[in-house]
Amino acid sequence: MKLEEQQQKLGIFKRLTRAVQTGLSVKLLILTAIFVLIAEILIFVPSIANFRNDWLKEHLLTAEAASIVYLDTNDLMLSEGAGKDLLEATEAITVAIRRDGISRLMATSGKTGDITQHIDLDNSTAFGSIRSSMSMLFAEPTSQYRVFGTMRSSHAIMELVQEAKYIQASMWKYARNVAFLSLLISIFTAALVYLALYRLIVLPIIRISSNMDEFSKTPQNASLVYKPTKRLDEIGTAEKRLAAFQGDLQQTLRQRQRLADLGLAVSKINHDLRNILASAQLFSDRLTSLPDPTVQRFAPKLIKTIDRAVDYTKSVIDYGRALEAPPKRRKLILNVVANDVADLLGLENSLAIRWRNDIPLDLQADADPEQLFRILMNLCRNAQQAMIDANLEGRDKVLTVSAERLHNEVHIKVCDTGPGIPDHVKEKIFTPFEGSTKSGGTGLGMAIVMELLKAHGGSISISKTDETGTEFHLIIPDQA
Repeated sequence: MKLEEQQQKLGIFKRLTRAVQTGLSVKLLILTAIFVLIAEILIFVPSIANFRNDWLKEHLLTAEAASIVYLDTNDLMLSEGAGKDLLEATEAITVAIRRDGISRLMATSGKTGDITQHIDLDNSTAFGSIRSSMSMLFAEPTSQYRVFGTMRSSHAIMELVQEAKYIQASMWKYARNVAFLSLLISIFTAALVYLALYRLIVLPIIRISSNMDEFSKTPQNASLVYKPTKRLDEIGTAEKRLAAFQGDLQQTLRQRQRLADLGLAVSKINHDLRNILASAQLFSDRLTSLPDPTVQRFAPKLIKTIDRAVDYTKSVIDYGRALEAPPKRRKLILNVVANDVADLLGLENSLAIRWRNDIPLDLQADADPEQLFRILMNLCRNAQQAMIDANLEGRDKVLTVSAERLHNEVHIKVCDTGPGIPDHVKEKIFTPFEGSTKSGGTGLGMAIVMELLKAHGGSISISKTDETGTEFHLIIPDQA
């Protein structure tokens, strides 16, 4: 039984220790009590000094009242009975009056001893009184001190020599009363401060932390989004920001879940599409054996297009896995890549859009051929669709690709005479699933362009967009 009781006590002690170490409310209570006690101590010490001075002044006034009758006589020494009464009333060993530099005794008990302190009540300072009072409070009871001050009834100075035991008894009694009263005030004040701070600060923090804990377990639960109060202080601001953060996080999680579902669907479609394209590859291979000149002219392009489609299906899976193959860079003729893009999009023989390839025939770029093809393909297809869908009021629809080399960089410009990009789309044009300019678009094209260019150490920007058209500026640096 004793062992069980000891274990229970040890468990209670550990819980209290843990509460003090981790509990904000317990820490707040302890700190509040400590600070209030410190404030009471700072008030208590000067009050002791003030009580000591008042006690000494009261005894000087008592001696002065008894001496008024004898000030006009030459012999101030009282009779033995009167002197004894005066010494008892003033709790003094010696009572004297000093006038014109001459000190004359009124009464004395005959005791002698070393005087340890000389207290001038006329010229005392706050810090001097505190230091003198603390020294007197802990002095030997039999030690003697001399106190003096100017009399109110004349220009003489009243002097008393007293033993410390009388004033010590009064000071300790006063100290006990003040300490008890200060303790009650401290407890009451600390309780009020604690309750106020607990309600204003600790409780909201507990609510916030509890909500964050619950929300972290099931962030998809919309009912757990923190409902901020109407407070306008820092805690109110924190509540509003927490609610906004949780709302944004839930929206992001929902979007990611949709993207995950979309990725799964795309992967399934992509798997079947690759099988279909594999069959198309077999048919295209058979076409190459036919002697028809037209077939011989278009069959290689068809095979090349199907091969690209097969590669794109693999790229779709890689993008869904957040993977993009590192670029396999080599020197390539940029003009040829641009013509391949135009050929695939049908721009060279298009009646609706005029195609212009202003890239110098000998200009070379240091890039991955397939990735650069995809970059130009996305930009040119977007420009083509924008101009086809727009009503340009008789204005020519022109798509121009130009490039130049500046030191170790190739600068490419893709320009169109379309309707321009709206401001709300321009801000998010490179953000996946948010930068589409047409209904039904995925918004992935420009995000892929940005990602591929960054893999090359390059960049893309919109150098111009208004009602007369749009110009994209691409920079591809040579590899080091």
